[in-house]
Formats: sequence, C-alpha cells, structure tokens
Amino acid sequence: MRKQQSGYVLILVLGLLAVGAFVALRFAERNDALRRQVLGFNEMAQAQADAATAWSVTRYWMATQSLQPMGHGDGIRVLREDGRWYLTAEGAQVAVQDHRGLLSVNALDRNALIQLLVNDGLPLGTAQAWVDVLQDYEDPDSLRRINGAEADDYRAQGRSGPRNDWLLSLAELEQMPGWRDDLVRTRRIARWLHTAINNQFNPNTAPLPVLRARYAGATPEQLTALEGLRAADLLRENRAAGRATGLLMDDEQTLLVPGFTSRVTVWAPGLPQALDYNLQLTPAGQDGPWLVREHQLAPRPLPLDEPTRRALPRFPLDADPGSNPSAPAASR
Repeated sequence: MRKQQSGYVLILVLGLLAVGAFVALRFAERNDALRRQVLGFNEMAQAQADAATAWSVTRYWMATQSLQPMGHGDGIRVLREDGRWYLTAEGAQVAVQDHRGLLSVNALDRNALIQLLVNDGLPLGTAQAWVDVLQDYEDPDSLRRINGAEADDYRAQGRSGPRNDWLLSLAELEQMPGWRDDLVRTRRIARWLHTAINNQFNPNTAPLPVLRARYAGATPEQLTALEGLRAADLLRENRAAGRATGLLMDDEQTLLVPGFTSRVTVWAPGLPQALDYNLQLTPAGQDGPWLVREHQLAPRPLPLDEPTRRALPRFPLDADPGSNPSAPAASR
C-alpha cells in the first residue's frame, strides 16, 4: 500500500513540476514579447524625434539663408530644393521640392500635364480625358467637356463633387473619375504637381519628368545641356540659359530661383512612412517666418539599406562650412 501511494506522489510531483515549467516558460515568453514591444516603442519614439529634428532644422535653414538658384544657402553650403535626399546628423532624411519646379493644377498648363501623363505611360486619349475631368472639377460652370465629368456624373457614381473651384489639396485628385481608377499612377503623378495659383517655373529645381513635359519639343541634347548647366549651378540668367540650351526661357513665367512655397519630406529609420509638409515661407508674417499649409503621409525613401543612407549628402547645417554639402557623407 505504501509503495502504491509513493508512486502516486511521484507522478503528482512530476506533474506539478511540468506545470510549473510550462508556466515559467510562458511567463518568460511573455516577458520577451513585452521587452520587444517596449524596444519597438522606444525605436519608434526615437525615429519620431529624429524626424521632428530634421523638420525643424530644415525650416530654420530655409528661413535664415538667402535664395540661390537651386535653393537656400550661404553661398558655400546650399540646400538644393529639387527633391534630392539629405542625411541629417541624427540619421534622418529630408528632401525639399520647390513648388516652382513642379506643374500647377490650378494655373493649368494643359499641354504640359497631358505630356506628363503620356510620358508616364498613359495613352493619349486617356490622358486628355483625365485633364478634361480635372478642368471640369475646377471651372465654375456645369458644362461638361467631351471626356469630362460634372455633378450628374459624380452623383451617378454615388460621390459628391465637383467643387467647381481650385484644388486645395492634391488628395482631391483621388476623388475624380479616371484619376481614382488608377491610384498608383495618380499618387506618382501628384509628386510632380502642386496647387499654387500661378504657373511660375524654375528649371533649376524641376525633376526630369517635369522638364520633359514642360519642354515637350526639346531634343535629348537640349535637355542634357540644361541638366549640365544646373548641375554646375550655372543656370542663373534667363537669356544666357536660353542661348545655351536653345529653349524658351526668357519669358515672364520662367524664374531661376525658388519660390516661397515648397514640399518638405522627412523620414527617419524606424518610421513606416515619410511625412510631407507644404511649407510657405512668410518672412514678414505676424505669426512667424513660415506657415504649414498641409501635412500628410508620403512614401518613404528607397532603397533603405545603410550603405546607401551613408552615401547621401549631408544636410547643409550639419556639413563643414568649408566643404561641399552636396558631396556624399561617406566621402568625408
């Protein structure tokens, strides 16, 4: 009888040990998960702080430095506002795109926008229809263009619109017939557009797709000459630029300096997406030297590998005053 009882006790003890080991294992796994979660929160908080710092130093630099053809700078260090990425001291990345280097959807150059869409792979007829829809959305009347859309067309699709006014945000494109059916293309094209109510243009800060659309009749040699001049910071006088490239640049709309509005994009490692800010410099403003008109999520820079980030040029404020801030960080 004692031997039988001893056997039950042994089994009971072994069972208790197994349960205790299982509970201890689950507790350890839970602690590891909580630790990883805390580390993730810490990394996210640090990334947000780094991005906020990059946003702050960018506003400071643009508000305190003089205008140069390619951006703001002190004559030696220049923040080139053509959408290129810079690396800050904290490891964040920032890019500034002068709105004058983009195409306006409110002061519309119809031919240039159609050419931009066609160059992106949209058939000519579809590109013309998209622009018809955009113009119907903006104009104050209810007359429908051939391929456009007015209130009845929006109601038939269960949507409100058009507003019959200027676009306040490029996000409105995603609500328009045609545009909303190809959101990937629409969001890509929107990176080359802005909502200013003028069509002033700065070739110094224009992305190559915008240059090709704006100067649709240009030869490859003319575009190459234009790129070479602005890369060497020699695109400074309209008539000389026109003679050197053979392109029409001596007109009222071509201004070889950035305007007062820009798109600033910031990102830091650890953030799932970048942030866009539409920044307007207001040096004589009562509320401060700048005004943020809009902010929204944006695609983060690619590629994300560390060697590529180290090869980015340093942000001018972090660069040696005697060095070239456009040189890669890894070369110093």
